[in-house]
Amino acid sequence: MSTDLVSVLDDGTLRDYTEELTLMLSRSVPEAQQSEWSDALLKEAATIDEETDADAAAQKTRALLTKLVEATPAALEGTDREIEGLFNLLMTLVVRNFQGEEQGSRIMRLANTVGDAQSASAAERSILKYRILANLFNALPAKSAYRLEVFETFLKLVSVNGDMEYLQTALDSLPTWLAQWNVTAEQKNACLDMVSDALQGPDCGPEWVTKAYQYSLLHLRYLANESSLSTDHRKAEAEKILANVFRLPKLFELEELMNVCVSLGLEGEPIFLLLKVFVAGTHADFAQWKSQNQSVLDRVSLDADALSRKMRLLDLASLCARSVSSEVSYAEIAQVLDVDQEEVEAWVIDVIRAGLVSGKLSQVKRSFRVYRSTHRTFEKPQWEALEQRLTQWQKSIQNLITTLKST
Repeated sequence: MSTDLVSVLDDGTLRDYTEELTLMLSRSVPEAQQSEWSDALLKEAATIDEETDADAAAQKTRALLTKLVEATPAALEGTDREIEGLFNLLMTLVVRNFQGEEQGSRIMRLANTVGDAQSASAAERSILKYRILANLFNALPAKSAYRLEVFETFLKLVSVNGDMEYLQTALDSLPTWLAQWNVTAEQKNACLDMVSDALQGPDCGPEWVTKAYQYSLLHLRYLANESSLSTDHRKAEAEKILANVFRLPKLFELEELMNVCVSLGLEGEPIFLLLKVFVAGTHADFAQWKSQNQSVLDRVSLDADALSRKMRLLDLASLCARSVSSEVSYAEIAQVLDVDQEEVEAWVIDVIRAGLVSGKLSQVKRSFRVYRSTHRTFEKPQWEALEQRLTQWQKSIQNLITTLKST
């Protein structure tokens, strides 16, 4: 999906173009009626070609093209090249002969025809459909509000088909496009909402977690800066976005969300207090929050057990962060996690798989040697710990140099 597309027609007549289109479109008409249907349209086109009044010819051309657009079926017989050529010709004729709302609505009629995500045949010839939708998008003026509608049609189709990678480049450009398109704040908000939902669909694997988080953060920042939306609406949307973030697998670093949520006036709201727990709290803090806010979890459909597991992994990562280059005993881990020592190894394996920690288990010593651990926040205590560790390394290196010099 590029910025703009310029299509060029040859010097054919309207009848020539109509004949080319009806050759394809008539295949969806009952065989007994095909000849009559095509002949009527060709006769109409020939009459328009002979019209001497330019305004009358333009009006009649638009009427004929509207018939052809509305006659375009979702399922067409023909090769991919033939079908794409048909849509490209229709699209180019529409762009040449219509302006503004009339142009956009007819482009959208074609987009809805080819991009119906609810159709039983949504997955059939999907690559062809994506190409056609991209062409329709690019045919519209850069600021056209209909670009948003074509994009959303495209998004629904790739989401249903589990093909989000076909929109990867477009998703990178979407923030810029939203600023360009002549659409309302509500439409922009709805689009960002739709993207976030699509990125968390069942067919989006772990590789989409980062993109889903980026869009959640973008959506929150948009809400924080869009004063035309009511405060209640922005808070409700923010709560939904944060709930989606909490659901993202293998996403544990949430500190960046704090300042945005403060600017949205969420301080004191239960969902913000939950965010604070995930940024700097413990599993015990979560248990206390849950005891007072079960209704919030129910309202935003959050799984308390999944959140509890995430908090335990964060607790374990925090313990390991205080013990880099040293060993943590099974007993310490069990105490922090509030589990039996027999469960410790499984938890350590899980925290390694989550990418929070790296190290080596020793069943003999019943300890875990920490090589690396992720910090949820990096503030004064973490800087002090880093300074202490660097000082220790410096002393060790100096001792080593002294030893080498004395030998």
